[in-house]
Amino acid sequence: MSVAPAGVDAGRVVRRTRDVVLWVLAVVVGGALLAVAAGGPPPEDRLHPDGTGQGGTRALVEVLRDQGIDVEVVTSSQEAVEATDDGSTVVVGNSDLLTDTAARRLLEGTRAADRVVLLDTAPGVLDALGLGVTARPADGPATDPQCTLPWVGREDRVSRTSWALVPVDGRELPPGVVGCWPTPDDGGDSGDGGDGPTAYAAVDVPATDTHAPVTVVGFPDAATNRFVTEDDDAGLMLRLLGASPRLVWYHPGAEDATANPSTDDSSVWPEWVGPGLLLAGLAFVAFAVARGRRLGRLVPEPLPVVVRAAETTESRAELYRASGDRVRAARVLRQATGARLAVRLGLPARTPADELVPAVAAAAGVPATEVDALLRSPAPLDEAGLVALAQQLAHLEEKVRTS
Repeated sequence: MSVAPAGVDAGRVVRRTRDVVLWVLAVVVGGALLAVAAGGPPPEDRLHPDGTGQGGTRALVEVLRDQGIDVEVVTSSQEAVEATDDGSTVVVGNSDLLTDTAARRLLEGTRAADRVVLLDTAPGVLDALGLGVTARPADGPATDPQCTLPWVGREDRVSRTSWALVPVDGRELPPGVVGCWPTPDDGGDSGDGGDGPTAYAAVDVPATDTHAPVTVVGFPDAATNRFVTEDDDAGLMLRLLGASPRLVWYHPGAEDATANPSTDDSSVWPEWVGPGLLLAGLAFVAFAVARGRRLGRLVPEPLPVVVRAAETTESRAELYRASGDRVRAARVLRQATGARLAVRLGLPARTPADELVPAVAAAAGVPATEVDALLRSPAPLDEAGLVALAQQLAHLEEKVRTS
């Protein structure tokens, strides 16, 4: 037995190292994609009244309860409607899973409430409610308030604003609607000739025949555990959500979104889904190209181990012996002998036994019945019979060769 040169082992080590590096790169790219896709806390955890993370509102809720406010948490619009009565404030926390259907159902069913607070503005839902205002993304602190509302102090400041609330027509708020913390509208032309700002950090909509008073808040982070202690966030949230003896905290869930499907035809997928899938596809293609074989002519490579044909034959015989499969061993011996005899006699290698037996008998000078018995008799019953059969087949080949 000969051993392959050392260069073969070195090449194998190089290939294995390359494979490990490619797998590590794939894991890193996958982790980066997951991080980009996540982009923050899960949708159902942000602004959750029981959430203890940075995006939860557990601290605010506990303070409200300490002040005697009865806080009830619900996860569907139907539960919110059933839990609302006189002397209740209804707050909608995370609006990621809030559909326009559920929002309209909520407003229609909570007309007896003292106030409905949209803590985290959803632009699509806000447009469907017909309150006369819409929302645009914003960033940065809010200026001093310029409004008179029970829950807003003269010098209350907000640490950061996420949404700018603007009139739907781009000019001015509907009659009776009060805007607080005016901010520059960077989302488009207000059309008012520069007479004043048209974007607000919060909007208070008076009650109508179809809904209770509605307060739309553009700074939801003020209620989170992370920012509730900054500036005047805590006081604002406590005055806004603690104005009634009872607080119904509506945190929409996936089941509520399924029960109240949206009527909006726009895509429900986040904006990052398309770029994320594209990046994942490019990463997969790059990985496949790196792992794939290069096209080109075949290049012979030395075998790692050279095995003699005799060793292969002996190893296969040992397998037959270990399994005790004498029937298969006898069939293999006879098929090989028949093929060699046919070639020596100028016949096709797969000549049927009915045609081969007469030709072999004539060439070897033995009776045809004897040749037929060697090539087609039942398999031996023991190893000794198998050895005898092999010897007889070899002897028959010798007779045909020397004839």
